[in-house]
Amino acid sequence: MSLADDIYYTLRNRILRGELPPGTALREEYLSEELRVSRTPLRKALTQLTAEGYLVKGRDRTLRIPQISESELIDTLEARRLVEIASVQKAALCAAPEDVERLEHFIWDEEEAMKMHDSVLVSSIDRMFHNYLGQMSGNGVFYDFIGQLGYKVSLFLALSDTLGDVISEALKEHRGILQAIKLKMPDSAAAAMKAHLDNVERRILESVKRGEERRESVAEALPRQKRRNKRRAAKAK
Repeated sequence: MSLADDIYYTLRNRILRGELPPGTALREEYLSEELRVSRTPLRKALTQLTAEGYLVKGRDRTLRIPQISESELIDTLEARRLVEIASVQKAALCAAPEDVERLEHFIWDEEEAMKMHDSVLVSSIDRMFHNYLGQMSGNGVFYDFIGQLGYKVSLFLALSDTLGDVISEALKEHRGILQAIKLKMPDSAAAAMKAHLDNVERRILESVKRGEERRESVAEALPRQKRRNKRRAAKAK
């Protein structure tokens, strides 16, 4: 692994763990000093992160952690539904015993990662579960598209802080998908996948709304605190 790759994974994992919240600016001079690396590999890593959507460049050319765009989220999950519902129907029809076993292992690994509170590992295993369903479908275009959308959805999950305890809900939904595949029931698998993706969208939007409400509450509280401080200072005089 090159130094640029090491920097890339370090920063990407920070984003996926929620250590760098939406809107955080990443400046080369500070990162270079913090990570003790030269600018050349750092720029390569930042370029890759930007290309994959983990960073965005503002009008002032500063790189920042992106804010969640509700319209982009809805568009992404709409595309994901169309592809993954069709994919899981095909997967249910042609699932071999070893495929079922592999999916069971993914769910078990995801449970263990959740117990360790390792959000990066949870995110990675979640992508592997969905990617493998795409592979099982036998449709290469489905598989490639699911992989591309998976990284974007992982970013949405991280930025909305929905890689924590609510993952237990997603695990139950994964088990429902697996059960339909075991029984070779494509319509039930499609219904389970649709319910899962609908719930993913709901959980992300609810989390984003709670975050906005907290920020508004803090913004409203600051002026009141300043007024109280002024009154205290005046009394002290």
